[in-house]
Amino acid sequence: MSAIWGVICRETNISNSVVSNMQDSMKEFFIDRYHCVLRDSVYFACGLQHFTKMSHFERLPLYDEDADTYFTADCVLTNRDELIRLLEDTYSKETLLVLGDGELSYKAYLHFGERFVEYLRGAFSFAIYDVAKKELLLFADHFARRYLAYYSDNHMVCFSTAYQPLLAILDKEKRKLNKHWIAAAYTDCTADTIKLHGATVYENIYHVEPGQYIKINIDTRCIKKCTYWNPLAQSKKLYLKNDEEYRELFLSTFRNAVSDLLWVEGEVGIMLSGGLDSSSVAAFAASELQKKERKLYSYTSVPSKDYVVQNTHIHIEDETNFVLDQQRMYPNIYPQFISSDKVNAFTYINNHASCYMEPVKPIINMVNTHEMMQQAMRDGCKLMLTGQNGNATISYGRVLTYIYQKLRRFRFREAYREFVCFCKRHHISKKYFMKVFLQTWKEEHGTKYNPGDDCFLKQEDMRNYKIVAGERVILKQRGNGCMDTEQQRNNFCFMPLVYQHMGFYDTYGSLRYGILSVDPTLTKEMLELCLSMPIDCFVKNGKERRAVRDYMKGYVPDSILDNYAGRGVQAADFAFRVNRDYDGIEGDIDTLLKNPKLFEYLDKDKLQELRNELRQKEGHLDKSVVAKAAVVASLSTFLNQVYE
Repeated sequence: MSAIWGVICRETNISNSVVSNMQDSMKEFFIDRYHCVLRDSVYFACGLQHFTKMSHFERLPLYDEDADTYFTADCVLTNRDELIRLLEDTYSKETLLVLGDGELSYKAYLHFGERFVEYLRGAFSFAIYDVAKKELLLFADHFARRYLAYYSDNHMVCFSTAYQPLLAILDKEKRKLNKHWIAAAYTDCTADTIKLHGATVYENIYHVEPGQYIKINIDTRCIKKCTYWNPLAQSKKLYLKNDEEYRELFLSTFRNAVSDLLWVEGEVGIMLSGGLDSSSVAAFAASELQKKERKLYSYTSVPSKDYVVQNTHIHIEDETNFVLDQQRMYPNIYPQFISSDKVNAFTYINNHASCYMEPVKPIINMVNTHEMMQQAMRDGCKLMLTGQNGNATISYGRVLTYIYQKLRRFRFREAYREFVCFCKRHHISKKYFMKVFLQTWKEEHGTKYNPGDDCFLKQEDMRNYKIVAGERVILKQRGNGCMDTEQQRNNFCFMPLVYQHMGFYDTYGSLRYGILSVDPTLTKEMLELCLSMPIDCFVKNGKERRAVRDYMKGYVPDSILDNYAGRGVQAADFAFRVNRDYDGIEGDIDTLLKNPKLFEYLDKDKLQELRNELRQKEGHLDKSVVAKAAVVASLSTFLNQVYE
């Protein structure tokens, strides 16, 4: 894996200051070695990280004199062997076997042309400059797990894995903040950030989207977006003989998705909760690692020791017992429980802003993630597994969606049968179920979206940027996984905006901690399979999220698979920790919330109301108020650093 950056000047040669400024900007990250190619008006660079054996021998970037082409890559492939078989008729197998993943990808480009990415699997981004054509190609992988930003004007084109190299060479006017992006991101106080396709927090900087590549002509300045993978347009429904065949295909595909990722030199970790998704990933990962007598280091966020845990039928605040159940099933799991006792949501807020160079909206969970990754570094981990996208793929499935879809297709008997099974399994009355069904339908299909009380935007900006209309479009397209049409279910499975958010933080995470984050529930094969499987695989006999609950039987402890009591809550004690430390941080929080720089983006009166609420509930803040204060403070901190 690598960080890549570069510049192509249209009229002048690259200056030494550009080279030094871009490379120096990356020194805060974990980079094992730097290399660059500099020829007159072209500068390509690569900061390599050693995650695999082959990465030590990677020679990037490169200039191919025969093809007159520059190439650099941020790349770890999961299908090396398959790719080598495809190329060995053109190149000797001996030559291919000793190439790093980036150089192997370049051979694929020479063989297949610009659609070569269709033959690759893994996490990657590429920059390729064909001098003869005066054409720069910028590629992202299928899910943009490796972030790639770019900038273009009349004088130059530049690109980078991180914002830092771009900001190091752009003057203030060229890196103005994108007010539309900020308004869209701060529609609410959730962790979601990316609401605009291809845009960034900087007005003139863009990024490559999932399954796409950018083609920039240096002479004409023409920029073209090209799509090489769109599963919504390409997937077909899968019809197998019986449920056992679906189960076998699900298990084999998922097992391969996990094992294909276990190629690192260092230790393997996993962010493990007691939920279905990460537990399923852990089951296959632990099994594969056990064959090599290796450990799987697990990291679980648990509440502070002084916090009074409140597990309910909806939320589970401490999932320790579920993790211990899994360890008993897989003794090579080495569990660690991270309580973040000495920190709160505001502890690292300045550090986050300077690292990500973007407002850090996931600020509530970020402190827990940071503490877990710090421990993983101490344990020697080079790979961190997650199951963060599982709700949209392997563990998708709500009974309301099932019945709604069956009714829309006039499958009344199937809808009624599932209705009866669900009520019987969960001991609820049919009358109550119908009440919930009708209320949910009204909320999701009969009520228009309106921003909640955690929206601090100015009304003028909401009108100018059509914020409400934009949110309604997103909700209409992908629903929310509760009562979706078939099309919404597909859009909920393949969510490019969400992937861009995830890819951004995963990319920076690998640079910040020297640990690569991967999610086996989000691979090309896994997503295409889940898209093709009928809804009956995900809901049946009264079981929601049924693909995992039934198909993973015997691999995941029954205590996890049969848990219908509620879902785990990450950072359940975040408000408690802020209240605990409030005397020492109250002044800092108030200063951030009354920051005049905020008033250009957020409503001054609404911010004053939030400050008043903080004063009234001093030391006894509920989760909603803390979340609002933390999210707004993340924007304030970012603005302070931008305008220093």
